[in-house]
Amino acid sequence: MNNNLLMRKHGKTFYWASFFLDKSKMQAIYSIYSFCRKVDDMVDEAKTPDIAKKRLLIFMEAWKKGKSHPVINLLSDIPKEKWPNQKLVKNFLNGQISDIKFSSFKSEKSLIIYCYQVAGTVGLMVCDIFGVKDKKMRYFAIDLGIAMQLVNISRDIYEDSLRNRVYIPESLIGKYSAKEIANPNEETARKIDEARKKIIKLANIYFDSASKAIDHLPKGASLAVKLASALYQQIGYQLINAQYVHHEKRCYVSNFSKFLITLGIIKKYLTSFKEEMKPHNENLHKFIRNLPDAHF
Repeated sequence: MNNNLLMRKHGKTFYWASFFLDKSKMQAIYSIYSFCRKVDDMVDEAKTPDIAKKRLLIFMEAWKKGKSHPVINLLSDIPKEKWPNQKLVKNFLNGQISDIKFSSFKSEKSLIIYCYQVAGTVGLMVCDIFGVKDKKMRYFAIDLGIAMQLVNISRDIYEDSLRNRVYIPESLIGKYSAKEIANPNEETARKIDEARKKIIKLANIYFDSASKAIDHLPKGASLAVKLASALYQQIGYQLINAQYVHHEKRCYVSNFSKFLITLGIIKKYLTSFKEEMKPHNENLHKFIRNLPDAHF
């Protein structure tokens, strides 16, 4: 499956938003998405933890030595100077490794660190594609990645439980096994709903932070990122009004809703003026200050 088809199948929100990019940026974003998705799949689709570890080790060795690898080859359409840097890839892989030897998160701190590793890093990779070097702008890219991953976690609670993973921190829900999350009684389902609302509320804090900088992205990128952010945030709004049930179906934004949201974003984009960028709230990075490009 080529990068375009992979994005269209698995990254529907990003695929929709990508049509506002010029062709070269669009293809580069598809390549970054495919690269990250395939690394993630090496873990999620492995039948055993040992197989997942072996796959990641082979990939890591090839990456360090600049050798050919099917996943690395997905970046071949991007100039090498815009490839993800070693620090970002290392942190992204740390998130994948934590999924192999998964243990439930105790607190919000563990949750935010994980979201930075698997999604904040991706926001930074996209910054490199757009040529965003300003460190203050990069703070907000991390926030958008964290916000989107918090929505993913809120959306995929049931699916993740089938992989024996519970990303909801014990500080929000207490200690529950994946089996109890996958087959909840009435009380457990109620606690999941309460915890999910809190996670989405947290996501919205990071979305609001990211929104301060989106208008300051390069022309074209601004509209695409603004739309992707709005569509992801809509998933969160829909989840708040849903009740967690056994065999929960994945929440998605309908094409009609996407169309209406897109019209609203375009109208606002064309009629509003770019305001001076407000300072970043460093407290949002209190758990990740030692990680690349975070606000310290």
